[in-house]
Amino acid sequence: MKVGMKNPKTGEIKQVKVGWSWTLFFFSGMFGIPLFLRGLHMWGAVFLAVGSINLIMPTPTEEVQAIAMLFNAAVYLGLQLYMSIKGNELTAKNYLEKNWTFVDAESEDTALAKQRWGIATA
Repeated sequence: MKVGMKNPKTGEIKQVKVGWSWTLFFFSGMFGIPLFLRGLHMWGAVFLAVGSINLIMPTPTEEVQAIAMLFNAAVYLGLQLYMSIKGNELTAKNYLEKNWTFVDAESEDTALAKQRWGIATA
């Protein structure tokens, strides 16, 4: 299910999916590019920083290499799972903070989206 959100200044309309984001699951690890495109600059910076650190870190010794790789994979997977679950909600809330509105504020889909995202329906 998707809900339309409209920028009142430009008339631009974007569809925001409710629920899991496969795009963020697969591609947020690419230096946060999809997060920057959604206007989630802080989260994009987190993924950019983690990715950059992984690139410039020296290769650990053999004794700690397996542990370091496992830790890095767990942190990255945890971040990706979080963004996959919460990314669409964060995107919608970011748009609302920038004065975007729901295209069809009275629809059942919009009401369900507001409920799932914890947005007041008043």
